[in-house]
Amino acid sequence: MAAVGKINPKPANKGAILGYSITSLIFVGIGILCFILLLGLTPEGSTETVGEIISLLLDDLMVIIVGTGATIAQYWWVILLIVVGLTAIGFFVGWLLLVLVAKFGHIIVYAGCIFYIIGAIVGVIFIIPFNPLGALGPLLPALGLIIGMLTNFRKFKRAGEFMKFTGRVVLAEKGMIIAPLFVTLVSIINLITMGAIFAYLVMTFQETSPAIGYILGSLASLMQLVIYYGMFYVAEAINTTYAYEWYRKRDPDMKFCVRNVAGVFGPILVFGIVTALVSWIQQMLRNSAARTSKQGNVAGIIFAILARIVASLMGIIFKYLTYFTLPAIAIEGRKFKDGVTRSFALLKKYYMDVLIRETGVARGMSFIQVIAFFIYGVIGAIVGLILKGALGDDITWTVAMLVTILPMLVFGNVPTFFIFRPMKTAYLTFIFAYAQDEETNHRLPSRMPAELRGDIKQAGKELDPSKSIAKLGM
Repeated sequence: MAAVGKINPKPANKGAILGYSITSLIFVGIGILCFILLLGLTPEGSTETVGEIISLLLDDLMVIIVGTGATIAQYWWVILLIVVGLTAIGFFVGWLLLVLVAKFGHIIVYAGCIFYIIGAIVGVIFIIPFNPLGALGPLLPALGLIIGMLTNFRKFKRAGEFMKFTGRVVLAEKGMIIAPLFVTLVSIINLITMGAIFAYLVMTFQETSPAIGYILGSLASLMQLVIYYGMFYVAEAINTTYAYEWYRKRDPDMKFCVRNVAGVFGPILVFGIVTALVSWIQQMLRNSAARTSKQGNVAGIIFAILARIVASLMGIIFKYLTYFTLPAIAIEGRKFKDGVTRSFALLKKYYMDVLIRETGVARGMSFIQVIAFFIYGVIGAIVGLILKGALGDDITWTVAMLVTILPMLVFGNVPTFFIFRPMKTAYLTFIFAYAQDEETNHRLPSRMPAELRGDIKQAGKELDPSKSIAKLGM
């Protein structure tokens, strides 16, 4: 029986956790071994080994460093100050963005919807002569937004409230930032491991049978995707638990969230494996399309177009078929197959909420990121002025601005990523939780304001005439 309104963690799925952990460690170990063996291989068309090539690149890098070594040695404190400053500014900007969303989330959603509609109309006017499909694609969701605004603006008000909730929950539950940090670390290790395995296999079979190297490499990439999506969904499930408990007016902690995810790790891992398989097939189709399109013949071009279409359709269908699957697993404790069924049922009923999330909310978050980049750019310019004043003639105005503004803009992606990922997860969780509210006639604890609960039209249909004020007065 699926839990509704209160998460009851199950006993940890030790078998699935142990199997996933051992597989991941073996994969990383093989990656390290392949990297070591790769250093002794000689790429085709080269006279140096990979290790020698890397050594030469490091030598060239040392030449560059030596050329500016005196300045770096003299002003090492400037570099240290910039690193510490960037970290502090990252926390400040992240906090500022969360406060902004928590207070003005509804305005951000409305602006995002309007911007999306205007963009779709402009696309039809200017792009349709050159790319009809590309122009008409965004037009259908835009028409859906317009119809939704005219017929049931209440959903947009709730979307604005959901958006404000995303800022509030991350401000209240700082632990939600830990999961994206962990996924990033695992992803970097995973990608380096995969790169070493793939390169070693391709170079090992480059003379005897290149096809075997690519086939084995592609199979290794499938395993890499399984490991990645397993960890990704674990992190998402942790933040889903955080957001759901907060929405239900409870105060979760990391221990509770991890315990809940450990109990449903089996279905989460199945979800990760299926997602990895779909992504891998898409990747293979796109790779085949890229190779056949280079042949230049009509058959190859047609195949490439069809392969790309099939890959895109697979991604779209899978995304929306499993849209609410993870909340169904993490919150209600469902198995993967049951979670997909639950997800599809909710998608049919709450398609407008999904549309708003994929258009207006997505555009609204883009606005927030632009604001973040603007703040970073301004701070970078100010730091550049200070740096020029401190170093004087040792540095030019151009260099002073470049070495401060560019790192600031690059670093601007860091806090926005670690904030946006939990916010997106929380928003989806709030839609799922609200669906439970409507299914239980709003009897569950909820942070949703009373005036935004339910639908006026539906409430009118379910009203009992015998209990109306007009009836009592007659």
